[in-house]
Amino acid sequence: MELKQLEHLVAVCSAGSFSGAAKRLRISQPTLSKSIARLEKHLGLKLFDRGGGSARPTVYGHAAAEHAAMLLAGVARMGEQLEELARGETGSLRIGVGPATRIKLLPEVVRQVGKTFPELQLQARYDDVQTLMRSLRMGSLDLVFCYFEAPDEQSDFIRAKICDDLRIAVVRPHHPALRQAPLTPEILLRYPLASVGAVPSFRKWLGPMSAKAARNMNAFVSDDYALVKSRPVESDFVALGPRFVFEQELRDGTLVELKLRVEIGYECWMLTTEAKWRLPVVKKVADFARAAMRRKTPRR
Repeated sequence: MELKQLEHLVAVCSAGSFSGAAKRLRISQPTLSKSIARLEKHLGLKLFDRGGGSARPTVYGHAAAEHAAMLLAGVARMGEQLEELARGETGSLRIGVGPATRIKLLPEVVRQVGKTFPELQLQARYDDVQTLMRSLRMGSLDLVFCYFEAPDEQSDFIRAKICDDLRIAVVRPHHPALRQAPLTPEILLRYPLASVGAVPSFRKWLGPMSAKAARNMNAFVSDDYALVKSRPVESDFVALGPRFVFEQELRDGTLVELKLRVEIGYECWMLTTEAKWRLPVVKKVADFARAAMRRKTPRR
């Protein structure tokens, strides 16, 4: 029994004749008649009473046509669902983010994905970069957003650049260090720092340091930027991070930028596997992320 035979069965029942069904199916009447004859032989049942140019389904024909119609509808829906899955419109998408990208990028990506792909199940996980890379490689994540120093070590992934920014230092207004800006590493490390951890390029700029300077560099380390941003508001702490992390505080004047004698870039990348990159929804997520990061913070 073939699906095409079931299509022919339903068409004849619907049209009430072999000639009418053949026209709808755009096949010759003899071809249709042979198809139904083979189906009747396979089932060992008479499906139609033929006569006077019409074809009246027998009780078996009625029952077979009802089952065939349900089966064909299920097959059609299966095809639609597979196409949707191939386009990334259904199924699930698992996103990994780090401390910075979960602040501005992730909320907008979640909003746009929910709006554009309402049937897609979305999972977002926050972790450190190395753990996210392992999860991506093991297949428990579909894509990861991370900072620029990580992609250089992950050449086996597809990498899509999301944005450029700068890592900056921020302090409360009237902080004493503002009078000494731009700061050298020696002057900066006279103050306690708050960060999610120093990236290699920043450590290189700092160079060798005394025991006291090392204590100040690690005075407050947290993977939560909300806590990092709270430290300099009412103290002499200097907070470090990408500019977009401090966007709201810079805008309302709660914090101001403290100039350093170095510019350290921040590049956000999306990493995924070659197989996942073929899904249109993954490319769309990269577009959503770029749009989210496009708005720049006004400099003061």
